[in-house]
Amino acid sequence: MSETLFKSFAIVGAGPHIGIPIVKAFLAIGAPILVIARPTSTNTSALPDDDPNLKVVRADYTSASGVSAILRENRVEVLISTVTLVFGGVAVQDVLADAAKEAGVKLFVPSEFGTPSPAVGLTHEKHAFAAYAKSIGLPTLRVYNGIFDDFVPWLTGVSDTGKFHIVGKGDMRGSFTAISDAAGYVAHILTTQPPSRLLDVEVHIEGQRATLSEISALYKGSVPVVHCDALPAGVPGAEMGTKFQQSFDVGRGSSGWNPDTETDDAVLASRDNSLWEGHRWLTVGEVLGL
Repeated sequence: MSETLFKSFAIVGAGPHIGIPIVKAFLAIGAPILVIARPTSTNTSALPDDDPNLKVVRADYTSASGVSAILRENRVEVLISTVTLVFGGVAVQDVLADAAKEAGVKLFVPSEFGTPSPAVGLTHEKHAFAAYAKSIGLPTLRVYNGIFDDFVPWLTGVSDTGKFHIVGKGDMRGSFTAISDAAGYVAHILTTQPPSRLLDVEVHIEGQRATLSEISALYKGSVPVVHCDALPAGVPGAEMGTKFQQSFDVGRGSSGWNPDTETDDAVLASRDNSLWEGHRWLTVGEVLGL
């Protein structure tokens, strides 16, 4: 007998980077989605106000009882989290997990959307959350997409300095995926795949596999390429960007990276692209208009 697909979805942390695009991806396929926004958030202004499949409510993410009440009232089966790592948002996911568990949510999609997280070091908070969700018996679906194509100008400092900065050699291949592709993928698999294919699963996707040196060549000499030990201090988030590039330079920028063995599997990196049959993935050049 065939499984019943998930029908009720909610998202927390619907910000401009991946959250809002995921919401719009659901609406594009006619799937209903509930947006649980913070009381002071203005990000919802980017959403349509006349789509019958969209409902927006507000809640304090630090209140498990408040979030749980909303989830129960709306009979949410799948809760997606896109809270940001950079500003400490990932730390509130334990509370959201408690709320989801209490409300009977069947699947939690945590804020991964990068590369597999190590137990220590950069993005370790994501690894810790996965362990916590498992400890309370809350099934998760972790999505690894490498680096968002859209973030390359920030990651390399080119948008702020007019120069393409490469920390290290820049010859290690990694995974690049367009935000629109990652968002569309999430909406697609959650609405088309049976629950047994999604519960306590890690999916690995990539739109393009390339080195930073290859990406720099897309600019065709229009900007100078600078090899350096760190991004210039004037670049917003320079310290974080430098750490990301340092990780990339040893192979950790791949969706197929294994933080336990510290090895990369190029086949694994795009293994789950196949769940979106017939989809054409965008290249970095297409996303950046190069």
